[in-house]
Amino acid sequence: MKGMTREWALTFAFSGLILLALAFGLTWVNIERTDMAYELRRLQTDIEAQAALISKLDVERNTLTTPDRLRSLAGQYGLVQARPGQIRRLAATGEELPSPVFAAAPVPEKPQKKTQPTAVQNGKAGKLAAKNVTRAKILRASASGDDSAAEGGGIRMGAVKP
Repeated sequence: MKGMTREWALTFAFSGLILLALAFGLTWVNIERTDMAYELRRLQTDIEAQAALISKLDVERNTLTTPDRLRSLAGQYGLVQARPGQIRRLAATGEELPSPVFAAAPVPEKPQKKTQPTAVQNGKAGKLAAKNVTRAKILRASASGDDSAAEGGGIRMGAVKP
């Protein structure tokens, strides 16, 4: 190797090392790809198994909650259908809501405080309060079907502006 100098030898050795590192890197990437393919396949089979289990559990739940089965279990435990007024629904604020099942069971109304006009209510505020009281009387009379209160006494339905 007369024509080869030390620089050429170092370049050749360095190129060989780079080629060897690239070969190891390519092998490592291929092994990782294979491992990931195995992991992906395992996850896919797990997903399929979970989906099959979900379908079986859905069928079992539907079987356990059939109306005939629930009726027979209720009979065994002495349970009967709820009577009107036994079921009460509450809103998040604590107020009682009407039952969607039993329309015949009215919700008891809370007593409302009656406010008496004070001496401070004068001028427009006093007139507005008087109009609101009159409007409430007319609405109550028309809701109860008593037209005498709405027509008699000089009160006309169109006289009060909303």
